[in-house]
Amino acid sequence: MTQMYKPLMGRDSGLEPELWLVVGKGCVFHSEPDQWLWTDNRLFKDSDQVVIGYFDDKPVAVTYQKDIPSADQTPLRSILSLQHEGLTLLLSHGLQILTAERDHRFCGRCGSRCDGKAGEWAMVCNRCSAHYYPRISPCIIVLVHRGDEVLLVMHNRHVRDNPVFTTVAGFIEPGESAEEGVIREVMEETGIKVKNPEYRFSQNWPFPHSLMLGFHAEYESGDILLDSKELSDGDWFHIDNLPDIPPGFTIARKLINYFIQS
Repeated sequence: MTQMYKPLMGRDSGLEPELWLVVGKGCVFHSEPDQWLWTDNRLFKDSDQVVIGYFDDKPVAVTYQKDIPSADQTPLRSILSLQHEGLTLLLSHGLQILTAERDHRFCGRCGSRCDGKAGEWAMVCNRCSAHYYPRISPCIIVLVHRGDEVLLVMHNRHVRDNPVFTTVAGFIEPGESAEEGVIREVMEETGIKVKNPEYRFSQNWPFPHSLMLGFHAEYESGDILLDSKELSDGDWFHIDNLPDIPPGFTIARKLINYFIQS
C-alpha cells in the first residue's frame, strides 16, 4: 500500500499530531530501522513542533532536535534517494517550514519577535505586522545537447565525496526569465552558447529552499572554458558512453534519461 502525504496550506492549531517527523542537523532521527515517523513524542514533547499535514490520513508534525541519544539517524539526502513519493514530499515540506521558522524568528524591519500566523505559513512580526513567507529560490538546471552528445560537468564540491558528472545548474538572477537564466548560466560556467531552451519538469530541493526548473537546450557555438571557481571538470559525452552520473531520484538524472529516451 502506497503511503501518501497531504500537506496543509497553513497552520492549524486545532490539530493534534499522531505522527512526528524529527529532524536533526542534516539528518532524520528514527527509533527503528526504516521507521521514519515517530508515534510517541515523549522524548521531545516539550520542543516546538508544528503540524504540517496528513500522512496516511494521520496528522503529522515536524520538530527539530539537536540530538536524541537513543535514536538512529539517517542523512536527509539518503532518505530522498529512497524515491518514496509520500515521504519525500513530507520531508521537503517539513524542512522548508522549519527553515522558515528558524530564519524569521525576528523581524528584519524592526527586530521584534515573529510568530506563526494561523491559516498560513507566514511568520508575522508582533510589533509592525510584517509578514515573512517561506522562501523559495528558483534555479535552472539544464542538459545541453549536441547531436548524440551531452555536456556534463563536475562541481568542485563533488570531487572528493561524490565524484559524479552532472548537468549545469544555477540560481535565476533578479529580473531575468528562466530561459534567460539557462543561457547565462551555461555561458558563465562553461563558455558554451546555447539556443532553444525548452522546459521539461521541476523538482523541489529543500537544501535549503530551492525549486529546480529543468530544461534541455541545444548547443549553438563555442568551446568549453570552465569556471574553475565552480567546476573541476567538464566535457561532451556520447549518450552510449556516459561517466558516473547522479542517481535516479535527482532531476539531473531525469533530464539525462528523458533525452536518451526521446
